[in-house]
Amino acid sequence: MRIAVFGAGAVGSVLGGMLAKSSVSVTLLGRPWHLDVVRQSGLVISGLWGEAIIRNLDLATSPSEVRDWSTQDMVFVCVKSYDTESAAQALARVLGPKTFVCAFQNGLGNYETLVRWLDPARVLLGRIIFGAEIEPGRVRVTVCADDVLIGSPDSRVSPEICAQLASLLRTSGVPARTTTRIMEELWMKAIYNCALNALSTILEVPYGRLLESDATRTLIRLVIEEAYQVAKLQKIALDPPTAEGYQTLLFERLIPDTATHHASMLQDIRRGKRTEIHDLNGALVRLGTQHGVAVPVNALLTQFVHAKECLTSVRCPLT
Repeated sequence: MRIAVFGAGAVGSVLGGMLAKSSVSVTLLGRPWHLDVVRQSGLVISGLWGEAIIRNLDLATSPSEVRDWSTQDMVFVCVKSYDTESAAQALARVLGPKTFVCAFQNGLGNYETLVRWLDPARVLLGRIIFGAEIEPGRVRVTVCADDVLIGSPDSRVSPEICAQLASLLRTSGVPARTTTRIMEELWMKAIYNCALNALSTILEVPYGRLLESDATRTLIRLVIEEAYQVAKLQKIALDPPTAEGYQTLLFERLIPDTATHHASMLQDIRRGKRTEIHDLNGALVRLGTQHGVAVPVNALLTQFVHAKECLTSVRCPLT
């Protein structure tokens, strides 16, 4: 099995590194600040899934450096949501007819962007709900609330391919399973991110601290209620089926399981990078507008994070 990781940040490096540790042929495509150190000293993985130094990796810092895209069995797309279109365009030019693509990304709308450029019968989706932190040459798995989920919208990719990838991840030490409800699961992940990431970023606290204040608990509840309203209009069948049920799950299990985690959005702000707020809370705002429904709390949190981007010298994104 040959796998290329397009976007070897924290998540991509964990997935690719764990697979390489189990003797899968892996190419990491990422930024020089990270991969130059990996090239010299190996990729150091630590945290919940053990410690290892991975050296049997092919490394590339531009798509042109990847050796023969056409022979890759699968490409993991792990770029930030705002880079999905450029990644899809690049892959459309180089992928072979037998290569599958699996996207492991945050936000809403990534699949729709990918299949504008790539064959939907070869695009899988992965839902991740583990947290990882990155430094040059190193990644650490900090929290894990559930298995990685692998699935195909509308079953366009065979269940056997999905099961093969899930089995490969499990063998490498990454808990994973398949699902027939991948779009619904990705919506649930997006709601989790919308409820926690913006507040964690604005207040600069880990997820667990958000339970300590009545004000933040109220804001989380309102974000969830607005998200469920939009999902209903989009005809997405969520589980739990009610906003109240999801709030209970979030407060009683999901936040406690990831209590020490700082949002990757906050990590991006601290590095002076653009965040994915446009495709999280901002996506709920856009979808709500399309349906003629206001989602004022999500809109306010989106603007607060955009303001923080600008005040930390990030190029102010268009809204």
